[in-house]
Amino acid sequence: MSATSLPLRSDLFPALESQEPGSPLGLATSLPQEHTYDAVIEGTLPRDLRGTLYRNGPGLFERAGRRKRNLLDGDGMIQAFRVQDGGVQFKNRFIRTRKYTDEEAAGRYLYATWTTLAHRGLRANFLGKSIYSQAAVSVIAKHGRLCAFDDGPEAYALDPETLDTLGPLVLAEGLPTTFAAHSFIDHKNGEWILLRGLGLFFDIITLDHAGHLVRRRRIRSPRVVYTHDFFVSDRHIILNLHPAKVSVLPFALGSCSFADALRWRPNQGNLLVVLDRDGNAKPIHLATEASWMWHSLNAYENGNDIIADFVGYRTPSHMLGARPAFHAFMLGQQAKLDTPGEIRRYIINLNRRTVAQEVLATENYEFPVANPHKRCHRHRFGYFARSRAPRDVLWSSVIRMDMDTGKTWSYDFGEDLYCGEPVFAPKPGFYYSPDADNEPGWLLTEVYDSRAKKSFLAILDVDRLQNGPIAIVHLQHHVPLSFHGYWHAERY
Repeated sequence: MSATSLPLRSDLFPALESQEPGSPLGLATSLPQEHTYDAVIEGTLPRDLRGTLYRNGPGLFERAGRRKRNLLDGDGMIQAFRVQDGGVQFKNRFIRTRKYTDEEAAGRYLYATWTTLAHRGLRANFLGKSIYSQAAVSVIAKHGRLCAFDDGPEAYALDPETLDTLGPLVLAEGLPTTFAAHSFIDHKNGEWILLRGLGLFFDIITLDHAGHLVRRRRIRSPRVVYTHDFFVSDRHIILNLHPAKVSVLPFALGSCSFADALRWRPNQGNLLVVLDRDGNAKPIHLATEASWMWHSLNAYENGNDIIADFVGYRTPSHMLGARPAFHAFMLGQQAKLDTPGEIRRYIINLNRRTVAQEVLATENYEFPVANPHKRCHRHRFGYFARSRAPRDVLWSSVIRMDMDTGKTWSYDFGEDLYCGEPVFAPKPGFYYSPDADNEPGWLLTEVYDSRAKKSFLAILDVDRLQNGPIAIVHLQHHVPLSFHGYWHAERY
């Protein structure tokens, strides 16, 4: 078979027990077992923190001696931390996608994923026809179901209590089951805004608080690019089309994966597509400098401006190119970033048809999170994971930033400990006013201890972030890198 993007050999990657203390490779090591148990708690759980933290990410990277090519690629695994009555129950289950069940039965890989081709020849990968969902990126609890999303292929529904897979996600009759990995829930009116990329087109789908279709709009895309996330403000939807162009022919012929078909073209810059949330006004196109965006923080209206905050990279060398860092990890190697993830801001003025881009912080950040009560509306604070050094690929500290003043509060877990996305859990019954300089709540982040080769959930009080965790939920094992989480509060 004459193709790139083939699976790696599993024997090139060290087993967990043989990995060096301090090595982050545990985050690229599968957790094939499913567990249910009451975790050991160190410290004291907040009395009014009651609910479930769900997390999603790849849990299985290899089968039958073959291994995925990228740290971001693997079969989806949901974790649930149920916080109640002074204790925490941990549960993890694989999402039984069609891909997972077929390959589990066969005992080997059958299908391509977005960074790794099927190994059965060019015909098996022709037109990308063998790419199936792993549902391994994000998770949302909505309308009595867990909704697990992949980066384009089918989303899946799960039972929020048992974590049993219910099947492909059907939101409403006549709607598709494929969406972008990220979506937005407007806390003020309960609307849920989802994006579906179709190559030459985008679909924007809005559901009301009860799950009924409010509107569906299709627009022609001015670029065939890879889009992972977007912005939603009070009155607008903003698509950030960075110049990650798809080389359609090699991907269509099955000679490379979708990820390896991406080409970074920084001289073409980013193109913002601004749409009305409530109408069908003609899209506004605004050009700005090139910046790779995995994740947006939030966006809101400020007079005649739209403020849109995100993490941006000058170059996506961690993901694209000859030897990206996320590929090196899957070979048991470590790599450094060429350019860090900077906290950035777009200031969009629709009257003048202008966009200004500001860099707010230059250290290496990822996983921007806003208080869910502020999503799509004015936010004062942003929460991030940050690396110990600007060229480090993985993260060791959590940050709270005042987005008005630039002041930060942080906690570093220490050398050889690696944290993930900090999920914000709001304080029950508290009114979060738009301009208040206080925002009580908790940050929940999963941490891998590379010395103990186990993971734990850290719970931090955002008002005393620098003091470190007020409670630690110790797991009996390691957990691979999970991407995104969702806090579902218990109703009092």
